[in-house]
Amino acid sequence: MSEASRAAALQHAAAVFHGSANTEAVLDAAEVFHTFIAGSGDQPAKVAGKVPDAQKPAKAKAPAKAAPEPDEDAVTKEQVGEAIEALLNADMRKQAVALFAKFGAKSLSGIKPEDYGLIKQAADDLLMSA
Repeated sequence: MSEASRAAALQHAAAVFHGSANTEAVLDAAEVFHTFIAGSGDQPAKVAGKVPDAQKPAKAKAPAKAAPEPDEDAVTKEQVGEAIEALLNADMRKQAVALFAKFGAKSLSGIKPEDYGLIKQAADDLLMSA
C-alpha cells in the first residue's frame, strides 16, 4: 500500500502543479498528499496549509553548514549556574558577587561563554577553600 499511495500522491501533486518548473513544490505537495493518504492523522485543513504556492520560484537551498561538534570538556552555562548555586548554598554570596564582578558581569547571563570554564573553576576553588 505504501508504494501505491506514494505513486498516487505523486500523480496528484504533478496534476496540481502541471506546467510548473518548481519540482521542489511538486515533491513537497506529494509528501503532504502521501501523509494524508497514508492516514497519519493530518486533517485536510492542516495539510492544505503545507502545500507551497506553485507560482513561487524554487529557492536554491543554501549548503548545510556542519554544526560545530561540541567539545566534551567544554563547560556549559548550566554547569556554571550549578557552581554559583553551590556558592550561594554555602553562604558565600559576597564571593559569588565578587566572582561575577571579576568577569565583568552582574549575573550568569552576563558571563561570556568563553569564560564559563574559568568562572566555574574559580567557583569550585572558592568552595574547596571554604
